[in-house]
Amino acid sequence: MLRSSIRSFSSSFVRPSYARIQILGTVGNVNFRETKDGVKFINYSLAVDRYSPADEDGKTTDWFNVSVFDEKQILAFEKFLKPGVQLVVDADARQRVVADESSETKYTLTSLKQRHFDVVRYAKKTPAAEEVTEEA
Repeated sequence: MLRSSIRSFSSSFVRPSYARIQILGTVGNVNFRETKDGVKFINYSLAVDRYSPADEDGKTTDWFNVSVFDEKQILAFEKFLKPGVQLVVDADARQRVVADESSETKYTLTSLKQRHFDVVRYAKKTPAAEEVTEEA
């Protein structure tokens, strides 16, 4: 009786392949956009500093372009996303080869589609923004 209630599990379950990336960086440019179909989305750049003693100044900045299509995240970003905000971003990564027609060279473009984010640090308030909040 006991043997019939024991289930066997297989460890050979095949999971689909995926590429996910997690980045800690500072927001640069922010573009609120819309598709031809009227769907809102956001493109923003994220700066990631790497420190290496081999570099002349010891610091190198890599820039990543991130796209956001989730409606709830877009609403949250409309309120506080601006240059200087530090985020941890969890994103799906995709690569495609793009040909530059003018120079006939090919390069690989990596696109990041945001899945989740956490705010690490908000941007510093500018003097103009402080004056507006005092007058209100």
